[in-house]
Amino acid sequence: MAVLKADLQASDVMTREPVCVEPSTSIRTLARVFEEHEISGAPVVDVDGRVIGVVTKTDLIRRCAEGSPDLPPAYLFEAMCEQESADAMAEFPPEAIFCVEDFMTEDPLMVSPGMSAASIARELHERRIHRAIVVDAERHPVGVVTSLDLLGHFSR
Repeated sequence: MAVLKADLQASDVMTREPVCVEPSTSIRTLARVFEEHEISGAPVVDVDGRVIGVVTKTDLIRRCAEGSPDLPPAYLFEAMCEQESADAMAEFPPEAIFCVEDFMTEDPLMVSPGMSAASIARELHERRIHRAIVVDAERHPVGVVTSLDLLGHFSR
């Protein structure tokens, strides 16, 4: 049975210098950040750079699919597109009405750089999530450990 080496820590498997977003980030900007950086999630940080949440592609898609009482779901998908027509968008308010703070997860899994990779894997599995935010003592993000980061160590 393959297991993670007992001495592997978050700092050994994490992606350093994670791309972060702010709570006020619009859905269009968030979609662009995910695409440009080829990531599927990001820590959400406050004005002091401390982690206050996490947002993922799944959160974004779920939010867009829900729509709102005043807007059809298709509007939010159109709001993220670069080539929307002025006529089509004129009937709806600006896309900034929805931002990351409206649908982020406020209680992300935060771990220390010294936490064992095996413990992180257990936490991810138990919570049925795919990423842990590695933070310093002041909750500033220093890395992200994803389920793929952990899986990559099985093949080594």
